[in-house]
Amino acid sequence: MAIVAITRQAGSGGEEIGKGVAGKLGYDYVGKERTFAELEKRGKKWLSWGRNLDEHCPTLWEHFDPSFAGFVSLVEEIIYDCALKDNVVIMGRGAHRLLKDIPYALRVLTMAPVETRVKRISDREHVNLEAAERLVQFSDHERSCYIHTVYQRDWTSLDDYDMMFDTGRLGFEEVVKAILDEIPERERQATEDAREKLRRLALAARVKAHVASDLRFFVPTLEVFHDGTRIVIRGVVHSVKEHKLVEDLAKEVAAPTQVRCELHYRS
Repeated sequence: MAIVAITRQAGSGGEEIGKGVAGKLGYDYVGKERTFAELEKRGKKWLSWGRNLDEHCPTLWEHFDPSFAGFVSLVEEIIYDCALKDNVVIMGRGAHRLLKDIPYALRVLTMAPVETRVKRISDREHVNLEAAERLVQFSDHERSCYIHTVYQRDWTSLDDYDMMFDTGRLGFEEVVKAILDEIPERERQATEDAREKLRRLALAARVKAHVASDLRFFVPTLEVFHDGTRIVIRGVVHSVKEHKLVEDLAKEVAAPTQVRCELHYRS
């Protein structure tokens, strides 16, 4: 029982490697289509918004838009829900940050020189090298901006990963094998304490997602976490009615876990 979270530069082979690992281990693979399928269960509007917001650099307006906050929270809930099932490979979308404190999660970064990635995308997409280079630059910018906006991190910061691979030097099969060789060690770290930590993170994410995606209100400063005993919810609301709606929803989703509500009114 382990979790593999892969972050990839465009054209570095991250998806091929992730699917290769999942296939060899019999793990579930969670990429774009699986994420979209899970989003659709939350409502057609979230699937529609998600197709525009997925790994996308938010505009200034989107920074303060309920649909972006709701989308990010729903994706985080999906990632944690998938991680709870173990034996899963999760592709991108900040999973390496969300699972940073889970010792049985293996966080992998795949990279390659720009010229290598451009050539691969040119061959794969049947476009000329100039068009492929634009695709690489655009993809790198969008993913980098998304991670920086949501998690305030440089997405290629080596401190955020357990294993990094230059697929300009290594073949995809070599990388798959290196990841497979690390899985037994991760499985040994799947202690009950580690699993309980993930359950608490997942519950907090579920509460946050329900609140953030409820368009009856918008809490732009929303913070939800598990303090080891209960769920704590913080933020600024506009009225007594909004306070009650948020608190009641949080308690309903968190049950039977207790909720401490630390919401404040806007001055």
